[in-house]
Amino acid sequence: MRAAKSYLAAHPSWFNESSDITCPRCGSEPESFQHAILTCPAQRGARNLLLNEVSSQKHGAELWPEPHLIRALGEYITVTKTGLLLDMILDYPPTPTPPSLSPT
Repeated sequence: MRAAKSYLAAHPSWFNESSDITCPRCGSEPESFQHAILTCPAQRGARNLLLNEVSSQKHGAELWPEPHLIRALGEYITVTKTGLLLDMILDYPPTPTPPSLSPT
């Protein structure tokens, strides 16, 4: 994702024949790494729970040298299925909610 080579809509690739780069979750902006991880309103809840310490995904940001933040990013991507095509998500079996996102 950092290299702009993923299933995010704004990342050009051979598999993406569509020219629509709008975020399929919120429809408000291009689905870039920045948007998908830090600003997408549709993923605000998971972001607040898992990535509340993260304010940037750029090189040198607090995210990259901190192992606990890298793990949180991985959990966020897994839970929200960020970077997967929506038609792929619909074909996936349901993912159990991690304990950190379970209602108390």
